[in-house]
Amino acid sequence: MSQWSTHQLTDFFSAVNAATDEESAVAYAVERAAEMVEAEVAAVMVGDEVRGEWGFGPEVPVAGLLRADERLGVPGLGALHTCYTGLGEGRKQGALMVGRLSDEFGAEERQMLHGMAQVLGLALRSIRVLSDERGLRADSEREAEVAQTRQMLVETLLTIQRSISGRRPLPEILDLVTSGAAVLLGANSVALMLAEEGRARRLTVASTAGTPEAATHEGEAREAMAGGQALIRALSRDSVIAAPLQVTSEMAGSLVARLPGPAERHTGHRDQLAAFAQQVSLALTDSRTVEAVHEAHHDPVTGLPNRGLFLKIFNRVLASRDVATDPTSVLFIDLDRFKAVNDSLGHEAGDALLAAVAGRIRGCVRASDTTARLGGDEFAVLLHDSPIDSAISVAERIINAVKDPFRVADRDIFIGASIGVAISRETSEHSDVLLNNADVAMYRAKKEGPGKMVVYEPYMHTEALNVLSLRGDLQKALDAGEFALQYQPLIRLETGEVAGVEALIRWHSPGRGLVSPVDFIPIAEESGLIVEIGQWVLETAATQVAAWRRTFPDLTLNVNVSGHQLVHPRFADNVMRALAVAGLPSSTVTLELTESVLMSDPDLARASLTALRRLGVQLSIDDFGTGYSSLAYLRELPVDELKVDRAFIARAELTAEDLALVRTIVQLGQILGLRVVAEGIENAAQLEALRSLGCGYGQGYHLCRPADAADLPPFLERASLRHPNASLIA
Repeated sequence: MSQWSTHQLTDFFSAVNAATDEESAVAYAVERAAEMVEAEVAAVMVGDEVRGEWGFGPEVPVAGLLRADERLGVPGLGALHTCYTGLGEGRKQGALMVGRLSDEFGAEERQMLHGMAQVLGLALRSIRVLSDERGLRADSEREAEVAQTRQMLVETLLTIQRSISGRRPLPEILDLVTSGAAVLLGANSVALMLAEEGRARRLTVASTAGTPEAATHEGEAREAMAGGQALIRALSRDSVIAAPLQVTSEMAGSLVARLPGPAERHTGHRDQLAAFAQQVSLALTDSRTVEAVHEAHHDPVTGLPNRGLFLKIFNRVLASRDVATDPTSVLFIDLDRFKAVNDSLGHEAGDALLAAVAGRIRGCVRASDTTARLGGDEFAVLLHDSPIDSAISVAERIINAVKDPFRVADRDIFIGASIGVAISRETSEHSDVLLNNADVAMYRAKKEGPGKMVVYEPYMHTEALNVLSLRGDLQKALDAGEFALQYQPLIRLETGEVAGVEALIRWHSPGRGLVSPVDFIPIAEESGLIVEIGQWVLETAATQVAAWRRTFPDLTLNVNVSGHQLVHPRFADNVMRALAVAGLPSSTVTLELTESVLMSDPDLARASLTALRRLGVQLSIDDFGTGYSSLAYLRELPVDELKVDRAFIARAELTAEDLALVRTIVQLGQILGLRVVAEGIENAAQLEALRSLGCGYGQGYHLCRPADAADLPPFLERASLRHPNASLIA
């Protein structure tokens, strides 16, 4: 239940109250109620019948549900703990039931379910009242409707024409036609069928209103197209009218309506449907011209202007402004962790995510501003008449909006946005120059970490050129053997013994000297080289630790893993191959992943980690407490270790607040049965404080600095001599 946030509860209440009928309200409520409390089944009962159920399968134990049994037997599941709560005062108005195998429902869960049931009951009562009111109104309005039909026809056709001239989206216009025809004709069903390109000219339903029967009358639709005029056909009880659609000289489809009663009653309706068909013909003729222009200048996934149109608009704005009074800002937006989502869930889910992101960005800017998709996961926003302070405010608003989870492919996806901001300073500046400046600032923001915003300064251009050069050198470094590993011991704080070592990559570039991982690892991740580099680290470290274990048989190995490695389809196989070649038991290896990697897609992370655990390796969450910590997911993820980020113990003397935070993490690890490792121990005071808090393991310069492979064995030997009878394993 802890994984449900406030906005998700709000979504539940909004969705139930927005339902237009009892069936959809109940169906939504039972599924979400079960999901919220991690229950296997849920149902809603009103009177002596089950109005909706979820999770039971083909056999629903109706008698048990109506008896409100505290333990409910469900075929295929067994006996479930149940929680019943009324939909109003007392159970006469109905009840919501959820059932699960794991354990009984707590007071907090029961209170939450009670609130959900009350909201559902209120929504159902409102739906019934509205339904009764509609029935009464229908009788009194029917007579007036006959007299007003002609006037309504004219007004509806004028509305459609205004939508066409106003360049409304074609699907919206087509829906307006079918819904308008259904109302004015009193039709049970109206369908618009369009002919596809090609020799077969297959008819596809483009819009419907009412019931789906009209879409089945393809024969009448084709007959109207062949004859070039509207026709009417009698059925056993109903009638069908079909009116052809013509675009220039080509028959493009038919508008079909199914009406109750004999054909003689609907002769006048044939002419009315033909009038609606004429509007569709106008809309299609217009859209084919407009669509060609639109497609050339807009992104098909998000509907936003593309790079070409964005730069044209940008140049026009720059040419028409007064620099002193009309400052113009541009935002360059790049999504964080999008590639991992796209690689793991597929391009269809990736496109859905991009469209959702575009919607949130548009919601953060003014209608007068211009939002565009530049390509891939990159967006831009042109802020008209916007000084730098306003641009910064908009950028922060976008970062916060994108940080909230997206519901894609039936799962919550967590991504982020890094934003670079540039502002025009001279009258002669060009759009491509300013956009490039914002791009440079965005890369600077990415270097500072996900979800950051940076304003462009001229010195950043030089740094950007250096990054470009660094990327080229990095591509050659692996083949040239320029990488090396250092190893930092993992110390058991209570005894001072060495439990294992963490492998740390170092890059000695011939032209640059020692390059920090902070500088080259993000570039390796962007380029995809991190997968190959990470495999080299694992293979090299495994071979080295396997050799050391001949002298120190209980020594373990920790290796950092990036998000790109985790989602690689053959990562588990690559790990097993590296350990098999080195002769290192999988149980001695711990793979470290950051919180941001795990939380970008928790469901995928859980599946990947489970596959790794089947190999026998252990798993660690690195930098714990600095990312998107969720206790619900932490409980479910198959991890063995938490590494407390060095930021929590960075002060020379830990404050009461520092100690409280670390104590919470240590206690959490103990409750969940996880090892807790503190990083960045730099002095004796920090060491003593962590010991007193019960932290099991630590790393840091005060304990031992990272060392080359040749220099580490003496340290291991000294540690072994200090504790000759102690075990080294965690």
